[in-house]
Amino acid sequence: MKVQSALLTAAGIGVTLLCLLGVSWIGSAGAFLNLLTPLAAAYLSMRFGLRSGIVVVAVTSALLLQLATTYTLLAYFGIFGVGSLLLPLFLRQQLPWDRAVLYATIGSTIVTAVLMLLAVVAAGINFQTLIDQMIQVEVEQAMQIYRDTGFSESQLQNMQQIIEGLAEFIGKSFYGLYLASILVVQTFCLLLLQRLKGNWYQISGTPFALWRLPSVLIWVLIAAGFTLLVPVEAVSLIGRNLLVVLLPLYFLQGMAVVNSFLQKKPYPPLVKGLIYLLLLILNPLPIIITCAGVFDLWIDFRRPRQKKI
Repeated sequence: MKVQSALLTAAGIGVTLLCLLGVSWIGSAGAFLNLLTPLAAAYLSMRFGLRSGIVVVAVTSALLLQLATTYTLLAYFGIFGVGSLLLPLFLRQQLPWDRAVLYATIGSTIVTAVLMLLAVVAAGINFQTLIDQMIQVEVEQAMQIYRDTGFSESQLQNMQQIIEGLAEFIGKSFYGLYLASILVVQTFCLLLLQRLKGNWYQISGTPFALWRLPSVLIWVLIAAGFTLLVPVEAVSLIGRNLLVVLLPLYFLQGMAVVNSFLQKKPYPPLVKGLIYLLLLILNPLPIIITCAGVFDLWIDFRRPRQKKI
C-alpha cells in the first residue's frame, strides 16, 4: 500500500503540473486541463489520507518556483492548491458534499485574499493595481496563444478587441468572478471524486437529483438584479458581483433538475453525458437551465406529476 501510495503521489505531481501548465505546453487545448488541476491531490487525499495530498501540493509549489512565475504559483495555490486539500478534509469528516464545497471555497478565498494582501504590501502598490496587472497577464497570455495558433492579422485584431472588452468586464466583476471560479473548480473536482470513488471512500450528502439551494437566496438574487438599475456605481458593482456568484449556483440547481429527469429515462451513459455537455456549451441552453433552477423554487419541476386518465 505504501509503495502504491508513493507511486500514485509521484504521478499526481506530474499530472498536476501538466494540467496547470498545459496552456503553455500544448496550446489552447490545454486550457480545458486547468479544471483538472486539483483532482490528483484531492483524490490521493481521499484515498490515502491528507498527507499524500499535502505532498502533491508542496512539491508542485516548489517546482513552480523553478518552472513558472510567482504569479502562476500564487494562482495555483489560491485557486487549486488549498481547495484540493480542504475539499477532501471536509468530505473525510462526512460533511454533506454541498457544505464541503462551500467551506472549501470560503477557505480558498480567504487564503487567496491573504496572499494578495501580502503581495500588495511587498510590491508597495494598491489592490486595484495588482488586479489590473493580473488581468493584463492573462490578456497577454491569451493573445500569445492566438498568435501561436496561426491567426491572421485581422483575426488577431478582432480577438484583441474581444479580449479587451472581456478584460474590462472582468475588472468590474473581479471579486465575484474569482469566487465563482473557485466554486466551479471545487464543484467539478467533487464530481470527478464521485466518479472515481469506487470502494475507496464515501461521499455524504443529498443525492444531486434532489439537491436545491436555500429558498432565501432567491431574494438575494432578485435584489442583486435590481441593483443594476441603481445609477450609483458602487451599488451596481456589488449587484454585478453577487449575480456572477449566484447565477452559476442556480445553473447547478437547474442541472439537478435535469439529472432528476434523466434518472427516470433508460438512456445509455454516453447519451446522458452528451446531453450534459450540450447543456454546458450550446447557447442558449445554459441560460434556459439557469432559469429552470431559479423557477424551480415556485414550480418544483421535480415534484411527481399525477397522470391524467
